[in-house]
Amino acid sequence: MFYSSQAVDNSKDIPVISPIIGVQGFAFIGSNILDIIALSMALFVGGLWLLHLIAYFYGSYHLHKSSEYDKLAPGVSIIKPLVGTDKNLKQNLESFFTLDYPKFEILLCLSSKDDLASTVVQELCYKYSNVDSSIFFDGENVGLNPKINNMMPGYKSAKYSLVLVSDAGIYMKSNALMDMVSCMKENVGLVTQIPYTKARETFTNKYETQFFGCAHARIYLVGNCLQFICASGMSSLMRKDVLDNCGGLQAFADVLAEDYFFGQALANSGYKACISHIPALQNAESVSLSTFNSRLCRWVKLRVAGLPQTLFLEPMQECFASGVVGMIAYWYLFALNPIYFIIFHLAWWFFWDYQLIRVIENGPIPFSFLEFSFMWLLRETLAFPLYLRALINPTIAWKTGNYRLDWGGKIRKQ
Repeated sequence: MFYSSQAVDNSKDIPVISPIIGVQGFAFIGSNILDIIALSMALFVGGLWLLHLIAYFYGSYHLHKSSEYDKLAPGVSIIKPLVGTDKNLKQNLESFFTLDYPKFEILLCLSSKDDLASTVVQELCYKYSNVDSSIFFDGENVGLNPKINNMMPGYKSAKYSLVLVSDAGIYMKSNALMDMVSCMKENVGLVTQIPYTKARETFTNKYETQFFGCAHARIYLVGNCLQFICASGMSSLMRKDVLDNCGGLQAFADVLAEDYFFGQALANSGYKACISHIPALQNAESVSLSTFNSRLCRWVKLRVAGLPQTLFLEPMQECFASGVVGMIAYWYLFALNPIYFIIFHLAWWFFWDYQLIRVIENGPIPFSFLEFSFMWLLRETLAFPLYLRALINPTIAWKTGNYRLDWGGKIRKQ
């Protein structure tokens, strides 16, 4: 019998257990995740660039079209919620008494008989005694929203099929109501005016005009073009029967952003929303820059509470924040020089903002290019700090009370 002197290696038959993912595997996965994040960021910023084009071309196509006078147009009940007065209130209210429209009524809703607006209202009602107008005092307490409470008596007395809710600070062109009604097609339940401003000379008013003609107009036009719910309550024309089927005004008494929820309720009822061709001209008395920024903060709080996803999207849609995000993404993916990217990004944003405000204005803007440039830079610089300010202090000071918002937009009084 013969034996081999060579040792037998049995190690080959023993399975070797190794980690499923080694160092290279982790690096590969990590690289893939970074690639996906960078690509998502790049596409997001590219999408923001596209929004500028959509807003400009849709605005150029849709705004400032003329509408024909129709003597058979349906009647409109105009509800004006009023609290206090300012030096422009008479001019604003008078523009409604002189509307070029065949059949309408003005329902003036005041918080009390002692309200400072009462004198102005009674003077105009006497001056235009040929206009169907009524004054309501004290409102009706149906919830926490003071604007809804104020409007309730007027809404209940409205006798026409269309209801226009219009804020005290709105100046109305004589043909604007006819224009809004002409947009109320069979499948439309809500017509709003894109918010803008009446030309005034103060610093804050120019800042306000730049904001509503650029950042706000861009989102408003894109939202309406793509049929997202994007409604402003400062000038909203609605079908009263459809709103009644949704519970009437009182159904929105426990939300503060009632304009958005008007649009949502009408959309759930199968009706579309659209914007008219003539912008809403805000013409309240001039305020300080701090007061106007507080108003912007209040809107941020409303959007974040009503649509929690905007907690992230709100700051990322702004010029400087999206510029930083895009700069990192395009450098990572394409090794693009960050300086070149930032120059292109700022130039693109500024150029299309300037073109857009000219569309909203329907011609040259009411202040110089140098003033516009300064206002644009100031607004973009303040955008992120105002967002942080809104998150740090979620309390909303509005009209005569302080409020806190729960998720979904429900309000509770402090």
